[in-house]
Amino acid sequence: MNKIQLNFHKSKRKELSELIGKDSHAVIFGNTLRNKSYDGDYLFKQYKNFYYLTGFTEADSALLIAPGEVTLNSGSKKIKTKEVLYVQPKDEKMETWNGKRLGYNNVRKVLGIEYSEVNENISRLLSYHFLKNYRRVYLNIAELLKLTGDMKRIVSDFLNILNRIAPHTEIIDVSYIIGKMRSVKTEYEIEKIKKASEISVNSYNEILKILKPGMTEFEIQTELEYYYRFYGGEEVAYHPIVAGGENACILHYEKNDQKLTGKHLLLIDSASEYNYYCSDITRTFPVSGKFTPEQKEIYEIVLKANKECIKKVKPGVRFSEIGKLSEKVLADGLNKIGLLKDKSEIKKYSLHGIGHHIGLDTHDAVPSSVTESSDTDTLKPGMVLTIEPGLYFTKEMKEIPLKYRGMGIRIEDVVLVTKGGNEVLTKEMVKEAGEVEEKMSITDL
Repeated sequence: MNKIQLNFHKSKRKELSELIGKDSHAVIFGNTLRNKSYDGDYLFKQYKNFYYLTGFTEADSALLIAPGEVTLNSGSKKIKTKEVLYVQPKDEKMETWNGKRLGYNNVRKVLGIEYSEVNENISRLLSYHFLKNYRRVYLNIAELLKLTGDMKRIVSDFLNILNRIAPHTEIIDVSYIIGKMRSVKTEYEIEKIKKASEISVNSYNEILKILKPGMTEFEIQTELEYYYRFYGGEEVAYHPIVAGGENACILHYEKNDQKLTGKHLLLIDSASEYNYYCSDITRTFPVSGKFTPEQKEIYEIVLKANKECIKKVKPGVRFSEIGKLSEKVLADGLNKIGLLKDKSEIKKYSLHGIGHHIGLDTHDAVPSSVTESSDTDTLKPGMVLTIEPGLYFTKEMKEIPLKYRGMGIRIEDVVLVTKGGNEVLTKEMVKEAGEVEEKMSITDL
């Protein structure tokens, strides 16, 4: 069950308020229920930026942040506040079907947000003409376009009134600002990511006890998801990639339906989510329990890139430079065994970047951090990253000797940038070839 940390969410609202300034305000909308088919909905999941600021996990809500205060009518009273949470009204019938709603009367007590109203009053807020005192309004624009049902109508009314009352108000996407805020994690957030990583590592270790030829990729996926819950996770952080043999060359392989043979390597890219925070692990295992000489040869090159890049993670280093180091180590390794004459062609076989920020999202919503022009490219203490080099050889790559084709290997760890260097949050998950083989030889009786 998700646990709300009031001081954390309050501090993030305060930080956003200071960043946008008193001549601006922000209205950030939460997610809506999404229809799956006919009268069935997908399991609700709150927008992560909205959760970051509120800790609130109900649908059809919105948050107003007004650094310069806004005056609202509350019955016969006028209320001055810097923050308002708009929530669904209490509804006995709907709560019987879908579960209890917090209701606006309980928001301050449970969430620590100054003031609250029902979501139908969002448009009424603008009728007070307070917008005339603001030059800018920050909205989560991309997410607004995805809203459905009553909330879509509420947002439409809101935007129409905004355009009528204050047509010259500048509308800015708030996602960039919140993304920069999210790039550096607090101790509270780091503990959540550590826990998600611990759950994931424990679950992978269970897989090593049972992995054998004849199993299907889906069996492995099912076992992983069971153990995530068993060890305390709420759900998967992202759709598991469980890819045997050449399927590992499809970076976001999702079918997970192939039968595994003793000749296969199995690439697993999967992790648990814990209290809305994610881990992200990739390991590549020999289904037989032993690497062939060719498999081990490529595996050691990828492992070296993984370890060399992790060593490079520390404050002041550019993430983009770590990406270049990965390409160099991979290219040198392939060149040494005669698979790559022109090192500049390494991207043909490495396919993707070295990693990404991780936190509330697996690919955390941080402004692009792998371009040298990005101010999140320079690593700072509290950033949490993945380091995930890989090499992929499809059966169609005729320039590659046959014994290497149909093989994809990736090794991914979650790494925290610390003041003195880094801490690998997934270090308990074995990755040395010999340790993998040893672990796979041990089974529960």
